[in-house]
Amino acid sequence: MKAEYPDASKFTQEQKEQFDRLPINLTRMLLHCPVPMVKSFLHFGLSFRAGNLDPKIRELVILRMGTLRGSSYEFLHHLPAARMAGLSETEISAITSAKPSGLNEKLSLMLQLADDCSQLGKVSDSTLEKLAKIFPAPDIAEATLLAGFYEMVACFLKTMGVKLDEHGLNWGKVDQ
Repeated sequence: MKAEYPDASKFTQEQKEQFDRLPINLTRMLLHCPVPMVKSFLHFGLSFRAGNLDPKIRELVILRMGTLRGSSYEFLHHLPAARMAGLSETEISAITSAKPSGLNEKLSLMLQLADDCSQLGKVSDSTLEKLAKIFPAPDIAEATLLAGFYEMVACFLKTMGVKLDEHGLNWGKVDQ
């Protein structure tokens, strides 16, 4: 099924407010759902921008989930964010490859967290043991939520047939 976007000319004031908050095709398609749900979804998703994770790790997890789910939509919006966060082109190439290599230990472990979440539905005990030697529990918890959130986003994008936006997000504006 490829859903049609809700007619923006018929949006209620509450729907317009949510679309204006993040004016991309994802938000427009989300507006098939009740406004309080869309508002909570956007609030939760954007809360990761102000979370405790190092922005490089945050964007690594997002790009990896996009890679594992073949989500070009997530790449459009998060490749610029990954570069802004300080990931190099070499790191981005490794993160988005089928067989990543060449990443430092911290990035490799977080990449394994994302892989485990996607493949196993949880972080494996061996990965968790290695993560716990380097990262505090709050970082592991946040990265796990982030992986799950972006797996859900990829599922929604594909199920609903969300088309690529004309250009990526202006993250500086989003963060204001």
